[in-house]
Formats: sequence, C-alpha cells, structure tokens
Amino acid sequence: MLDVNNIKVGYDRIQVLWDVSLKVDKGELVAIVGANGAGKTTLLKTIAGILRQTSGTISFENRSIEQLPAHSVVARGIALVPEGRRVFPYMTVKENLEMGAYTVKSAETVRENLEWVYGLFPKLKERQKQLAGTFSGGEQQMLVIARALMSRPRFLMLDEPSLGLQPNIVSNVFESLKKLHSEGVTILLVEQNVRKSLEIAQRGYVLEHGRIVMSGDNKTLLQDEGVKKAYLGI
Repeated sequence: MLDVNNIKVGYDRIQVLWDVSLKVDKGELVAIVGANGAGKTTLLKTIAGILRQTSGTISFENRSIEQLPAHSVVARGIALVPEGRRVFPYMTVKENLEMGAYTVKSAETVRENLEWVYGLFPKLKERQKQLAGTFSGGEQQMLVIARALMSRPRFLMLDEPSLGLQPNIVSNVFESLKKLHSEGVTILLVEQNVRKSLEIAQRGYVLEHGRIVMSGDNKTLLQDEGVKKAYLGI
C-alpha cells in the first residue's frame, strides 16, 4: 500500500533522514520506534507531503505521491494525526471534526463520516457542542484522531499519540487504535512507548539517527536484546 524507497530529507543543510526505506501492506498496523531526534516525525511529515525529500521515492497504492501537496495526499486517502494534540480550542467538537473533512466535497458524505466517527467515539457525540479547549489531554487526543478519520482515510499515520498522557488514558488510546485497525484502517504508528506499540503492531521498524537499523515482526523486535536494552529498560 505504501512504499518509501531510499528517501533523504533535511532542514536547510542539516540531514535528518538517510536512505530510509519501508513498506506497509494493506490492512497492516506497523510501528516505527526510536528515541527523540531519530527522525520519526520528519518521516511522517515527508510521507504526508508537508516536507520534501531531496532524493528517493514515495508511492501509495502504486502511484507516486512524493511531489504532491499535503491536501492532495489527504485526498488520495492518507491522513496524519500530528504530535501535540492540536485542536482548535475555541471551536466546538463538531466544528473540529468538520475541519477534518475539508477535502470531502459531498455534504451527505460528511454527515455519513460524522456518524461513523461518533460510532467509534460515542463520547464525542455526547459532547459535540462543547469547546475543544475545555477537553482533557486524553479527550483532545481522541478528538484529533477522530478529526483525521473524517476524511475517511484508508491509511492513517499517528505521531506519538500517547505523549504526555496518564497511563490509564494511554491504554484507552491504544485500545482505540486496535479498534480502528479492526475496522480495516491501515495504520503507521510512530510512538516512544515501544512496548505498547509493538504489542499491537504486526511489524516494526527501528529508526536511529535518521536510518532504519532494524525491522521485523513484533515478537522478533520485542525479544531482541538491543531493543530490550535501548528501549524497554531491560
């Protein structure tokens, strides 16, 4: 479904990603793990069309997307949940969700998508008239995931969805991701919580200093001594 091939990405003269390649098949949940500064966010932004690689290719469903603007990437069926729970605080929950459907041309489709999202996250329907800025951190994370789903993406990317959340809320977020995956959404997950991300993923990639240094199925990575020592504190 997604094929990233030998991309290099930098900011001005600072190289961040070096010949990064990865693949995600339809229906998979794939995790990208690594420390702060490894280049995980840069990778997602490049796939989403926010940043441009200096070399390499990116294709989605066998069509090149590396030169498309971000809104066209969304229209192709890819959505990004950015790091930091960036809600529109002075807009209601429903208005935030509608902002996620800006590429959807049909009002009827927007209504259908809204009901689908409300079915996944009933609390948002109960509080659809509430200002998003009054939500807790966990509730805001739920809202930004739901907002990304309003474009009805076939491929969902998430950047550190558990960052800064209490442990019980983190568990809720990961349960939501498992539910989305069961609904048929293909997911690429960037997450510092290595154990939880690999427990729900089928495969994973380890990104260090801008390079993919390891990949494999979730069990292989969880049992790897290097991964245990570097990321699991074992």
